[in-house]
Amino acid sequence: MVAIAAPGSLDQIPLMRCPKANAAQLAAAIPSVDLSAPGAAAAVADACRGVGFFRATNHGVPAGLTDALEARAMAFFALPAEEKLEMSGAARPLGYGSKSIGCNGDVGWLEYLLLSVSANSVRVSSLPPSLRAALEEYTAAAREVAGRVLELIAEGLGLERALLRRMVVGREGSDEMVRVNHYPPCPLAPADCGVTGFGEHTDPQLISVLRSNCTAGLQIKLPDGRWAPVPPDPESFFVNVGDSLQVLTNGRLRSVKHRVVAPEGTRSRLSVIYFGGPAPSQRIAPLAQLMRDGEQRLYREFTWGEYKRAAYKTRLGDHRLGPFELRAAALPGDCADPQPCSSSGGKGTCMQQQPQQVAKVY
Repeated sequence: MVAIAAPGSLDQIPLMRCPKANAAQLAAAIPSVDLSAPGAAAAVADACRGVGFFRATNHGVPAGLTDALEARAMAFFALPAEEKLEMSGAARPLGYGSKSIGCNGDVGWLEYLLLSVSANSVRVSSLPPSLRAALEEYTAAAREVAGRVLELIAEGLGLERALLRRMVVGREGSDEMVRVNHYPPCPLAPADCGVTGFGEHTDPQLISVLRSNCTAGLQIKLPDGRWAPVPPDPESFFVNVGDSLQVLTNGRLRSVKHRVVAPEGTRSRLSVIYFGGPAPSQRIAPLAQLMRDGEQRLYREFTWGEYKRAAYKTRLGDHRLGPFELRAAALPGDCADPQPCSSSGGKGTCMQQQPQQVAKVY
């Protein structure tokens, strides 16, 4: 039994346009980087500049570790909703959640665990011991992947190799989180539409590292405004740039917009995401080492704690960095209006909000 049953009608959860045409061509635009290859630093930096997202192979994490977490997480989500709530508490924002995402009205066709981690400890002692142990082992491995990627990014940008890594990995008080998302099948979406699993957003941290099972659903927004489906690959990790890293690089790296479409058919989607955030007191501002003579700063300085508090007050699709920008001009490809953008109307221009179609949940 799961907390979300297949819907009988479509009248509560937003639908999103998901044209099937050219899906394979769009997916081919997603970079793939072998983290162990010569030239990995340049490849990672290029992917983060161009798309803000890439598939990471040869990451060094054993398949048995990720498979064990997947099995134990699926067993947890198969429990009755009352047991899941009793074990982890309701998400405020940490804990177990179903359908509601945050406290500002966003909803999606999913259930999830959102947990804070400290060193190698998951801060929910009442989870099943086997799930807790698997989460702690996975988080340690994903943290190391994040740290390695941050080193490669720094090297690719010509910075001291450890500069970005030490903001997150191994620093006392770092704000690290892990999210386990479970998307049950939702077969009633109309043609060329999908039921929203997780709405369009960027991640506020420096970096996010994701691993999923073999069920599709993740999409990223390309610089030209089109949505590209991300082919699932359980043997790889997927890395995306967060808002804080975009600010630190003064817009050189892109905080990628992404979303999840609820799966059709009979198979659930399960994804696990590690979010690498710094300590609340960490100052976030364009790095002086990157700034060229005469280059204008795009963002004012703030602390991670300040930005996180601001992010928790917004909707998923809001332009969270807007209040922290120092000039009105947006980065290329950005849209200051949080209304949905059309990729079919040409040039990725913004449209007026249309009345939402939504799907009922139980």
